Amino acid sequence: MTRSHEPLIRLARFKVEELQKQMAELDRSKAALLNQIERLEASVPEEQAVATQSRDGYLAYGSYAQAVIKRKENIRSSLDEVEVQADALRGRLGDAFQELKKFEVLEERRLARIEKALRAAEQDELDEIAQIRHHRAN
Repeated sequence: MTRSHEPLIRLARFKVEELQKQMAELDRSKAALLNQIERLEASVPEEQAVATQSRDGYLAYGSYAQAVIKRKENIRSSLDEVEVQADALRGRLGDAFQELKKFEVLEERRLARIEKALRAAEQDELDEIAQIRHHRAN
């Protein structure tokens, strides 16, 4: 009989799970970065309102607006990096799923061959018993 593929299945499943954890971490990073952009954008109207209340506030708002723009650019750059990592990880995850499926299919086939051999052996036994009974009856 051929050897079980269970160790390979466990290893492949572990690899898939680890890659899924990494993907979840990237998703959390992406969500956090998007949240930062939202908070920055939400702060702009508040700062604009404060800036209109005084000359100093009006002058300071320009620096604030530039800082917000720069921060959003940095966050978007980080988002792009996360997306590149996620794309690469999706490819690795797809490969890992295919490998897992391959080992699972091989194991299913191995078990089916064993089951077929057992049924054939049982049938041979039943045929032998039937022959013995038939000879005794005659």
